[in-house]
Amino acid sequence: MFILVHEASASAEVKIGIVDLPAAIQATKEGKKIKKELESEYNKKKADLEKRAKDISIMQTDLDKKSLVLTDEARLKKQQEIDGEKTKYMELREKNLQELSKKDRELSQPMIKKLNDVIGEIAKKEGYTVILHKSEQNLVWAAKETDITDAVIKALEKK
Repeated sequence: MFILVHEASASAEVKIGIVDLPAAIQATKEGKKIKKELESEYNKKKADLEKRAKDISIMQTDLDKKSLVLTDEARLKKQQEIDGEKTKYMELREKNLQELSKKDRELSQPMIKKLNDVIGEIAKKEGYTVILHKSEQNLVWAAKETDITDAVIKALEKK
């Protein structure tokens, strides 16, 4: 029985390749364009949030300075206003994160489809049995010659 298993495995050669998907995407013109667009969107949202945080900080500092001369009612009203602004800030921050994540998916989806198509073409052409993601947690080590990332990048740039 051992001999049969050994013979069967010897006849079906397994060729494994690995690819660094983020590196492949980021090295292409299209990937760089996507990254630039996402960074631009992120920076706009970040600037708005930073302004709001600064405004809240100014409001809090102002309240702290005037707290001794304000009535309890006025101090409470001002603190509620600040708390409301903090809540709005946190809601906007969460909304921005969701919007950026959605935009990332929308922009990346066509690129990921191309990437998968290219990897499939290379796998068939070069006779790979399996292609693994290089940063996969289960991948402990792989020989450098199994890395097809450069070939994937070249093929992506041609599409």
